[in-house]
Amino acid sequence: MNTSYQRLMRRALIMSERGWLDVSVFRCPQCGRCYVDASWYVVELESDIECGSCHEVFNTKKQVTDRVMLKFKIDAEGKFLEAEVAKHIHLGG
Repeated sequence: MNTSYQRLMRRALIMSERGWLDVSVFRCPQCGRCYVDASWYVVELESDIECGSCHEVFNTKKQVTDRVMLKFKIDAEGKFLEAEVAKHIHLGG
């Protein structure tokens, strides 16, 4: 069955652009709450944050558990179509 919606989605995927975002996953060392933020903030700036759950202040870079490059497909109107993990980035250290 070839509905109008399916044709529209195929066309949108063909006409899509791509965007990229390097993100890091880290956990609060006190309560274990998981966070995701841009790697430039977490790794490059080595920011200290306050946990929203337990209020522990900690350094994000020291608590990173994963870092990935996300790939986004974006339609001709600049709207997100989908996202996927393009690559895991070595944490070093």
